[in-house]
Amino acid sequence: MGSAERGRTAAVVVLLLASFMDLMDNTIVNVALPSMERSLHTTAAQLEWVVSGYVLAFAAMLIAGGRLGDMAGRRTVFLVGTAGFTLASLWAGLSTSGTELVAVRIAQGLFAGAMVPQVLGTVQALYPPEKRAGVYGIAGAVTGAAAVAGPLLGGAFVSGDVLGLGWRAIFLVNVPVGVLVLIGAFTLVPPTKAEHPLSLDVLGTVLAAGGVEAWPTR
Repeated sequence: MGSAERGRTAAVVVLLLASFMDLMDNTIVNVALPSMERSLHTTAAQLEWVVSGYVLAFAAMLIAGGRLGDMAGRRTVFLVGTAGFTLASLWAGLSTSGTELVAVRIAQGLFAGAMVPQVLGTVQALYPPEKRAGVYGIAGAVTGAAAVAGPLLGGAFVSGDVLGLGWRAIFLVNVPVGVLVLIGAFTLVPPTKAEHPLSLDVLGTVLAAGGVEAWPTR
């Protein structure tokens, strides 16, 4: 394996670690909801928004996130998204009310939606067409693994009461991982952007986001 290939592999590992962290947060909270309800005295509606707020914000941001990466640079948007997601995770772990947690979960989803499009966009920029399929396959496997790992890790953190943190551990665990991803992205992921980026369609993005928000969550 040449130095260029090793560099691409290292970059992909960093990107997929971030993708795993983001996508796992779709499902990790489910098993912690009863503990959150007891701790924060949340309403049923707030608990529903702890889950769906993240998913809806994530989905709404995907389109704009991809376009922003093309325009401003994928690594730049990835770093901003990772930093925001990490800080939002810290805030979520320190939340003292259901309303606060819902707001932070929406922020988490927005930053995650900015990060994830940069993963496949960077892969497309780093690899020639004949080598992308294998990397895309690995990315798909990571997506599936994240969906499965979320409830398992969430249950382990809550039932094990790791460091006495209870449900808060499911968010705080993202902080060291996020810092690691930031360091790895800054040092290992090369800056890329589209050669001829299209401008951000603000109206189209707003309409698409509105469509996502209007879609029933259950």
